[in-house]
Amino acid sequence: MPSIRLARFDDWAMILPAGTTARITRSDRLYIRCMLQSLEIRDFALIEHVEINWTDGLNVLTGETGAGKSIVMDALNAVLGGKAGAGSIRNGCERARIEATFVTTSEVIAWLKQNELMDEESNVLTVAREINRQGSKIRVNGTLISHNMAQELGSLLLTVHAQHEARTLMSPQLQLDLLDGLGNTNHKKLVEKTKALYLRRRELMSELNDLKMSDEERVRKLDFARFQLNELEEADLCHPDEDAQLGGQLQRLKNAAQLEEAVRFARTILAGGSGGDGDMSARDAIQKSLTNLERAERFDSELTKVGELLRTSLIGLEDAVSELRRYAEKLDVDPESLSILENRHALLTILKKKYGPTLQQVIDRKTALRHEIEVLEHADQKVSRLHAEADSLSAELASISEELSGKRRKLALELARSVEKELAELGMERCKFEINFRKLDEPCVQGVDRLEYLIAPNPGQPPMPLAKIASGGELSRIMLAIKTIFASADRVPTVIFDEIDTGMSGKVLQAMRDKLAKLSRSHQILCITHQPIIASIADNHLEVKKTQ
Repeated sequence: MPSIRLARFDDWAMILPAGTTARITRSDRLYIRCMLQSLEIRDFALIEHVEINWTDGLNVLTGETGAGKSIVMDALNAVLGGKAGAGSIRNGCERARIEATFVTTSEVIAWLKQNELMDEESNVLTVAREINRQGSKIRVNGTLISHNMAQELGSLLLTVHAQHEARTLMSPQLQLDLLDGLGNTNHKKLVEKTKALYLRRRELMSELNDLKMSDEERVRKLDFARFQLNELEEADLCHPDEDAQLGGQLQRLKNAAQLEEAVRFARTILAGGSGGDGDMSARDAIQKSLTNLERAERFDSELTKVGELLRTSLIGLEDAVSELRRYAEKLDVDPESLSILENRHALLTILKKKYGPTLQQVIDRKTALRHEIEVLEHADQKVSRLHAEADSLSAELASISEELSGKRRKLALELARSVEKELAELGMERCKFEINFRKLDEPCVQGVDRLEYLIAPNPGQPPMPLAKIASGGELSRIMLAIKTIFASADRVPTVIFDEIDTGMSGKVLQAMRDKLAKLSRSHQILCITHQPIIASIADNHLEVKKTQ
């Protein structure tokens, strides 16, 4: 059975081609704290067991095609909520287990506290996932969480960039998000305010839509609501358990004769009285027995205990007789009382069928009807008020959207110049990069802007959308250029590059190497590569091999 092992290189010895940029040494780097510390994998895909320790800066994985480099990244993706079914379990095993440890950042700590997952005794975050034939479970610091929560946490911990994923750069939504991410705190507050204003306005318009009806329809609804409320108020409902209490009373009254006979018989047997059969009652029998025993106690003290038991029994019997007397006195056998209770119980049954099924829901319906009547009676005033508020919000949203649009256009010019500069260093010296704005007729949740990144890779060629003109290699370089620009603003500390240098060579590859080196000064980088020139600047170099 094949398995994967990793060998660590302390350094990568190689001769750089003449004229290439000297490699950036560890001492030259401005390191952040390593976010991903370790990754332990058991029985996942081809991996039997491996534990990988990661460092600051640039972590490089190399190895032959098919050796299993991407499996390591798949495992990292899986532990953070990515897709991983029973097919990912190593052949012959019952389960797979992946565990990753991270150093927490302020954003991650805030998320953990919000979800009550923070380990106050440690600044290390542990995420573990176990996959079996029936499903999988993910735990954060030992607490079980959902896959959606794991994915949300993963978005705070790392971002993945593969060559095929550069196509996501074509999304207008992502393009606008990238541009907004370049803005300062005030710019981001404008973005959030625009979103809040739009959502509030949408709520108001939805409420207005619900209130839109003809006068005839409003009168009809109002009359029906008043009828229902009147019916419930006449029922005078107070207690949600009234139906259960009525059921017990009806049961007692319907069987009053049998109950009365049982009580009379019990009182006669216990205490005597008219209607008896002449035999001694239980009370008289106990009293007589106690009198005889009290005489006998003078001759044998052991009978004292029996006497105490009889005295206790006599007290309990007297209490039972008193309770039976009280019960008999309040036992109402009046047919009129039975009729009243039956009518009330029938009314409650009808109301529960109409407004229930429980009596509590019937009572709650009264409150809802009062609110509905109030809304319908004052619908005109409310519509006017909502219209006024919506108009005010629309004006404010339009003003904020215009202000945001102006700031975006300034940012777009700065971003375009920066991208062209970065692309020139990546072998696209004569490339032109523009951001085209189209103004929407109505503000949306992001304002009034819809934009598109345009590129002209060759002189004399008009700028065209990325989706129509950019090749895979060009997209990778554009994405790397943008990643480099956004490095200082990006709060996700770990970036994964999966073979983004495929198909590149010469000066372009050297430029990409230098860009990765620059990015690794502010981020922890995990990079899968086949290129020695990229591996030459690794701070932590791992070779992946598959053995039989």
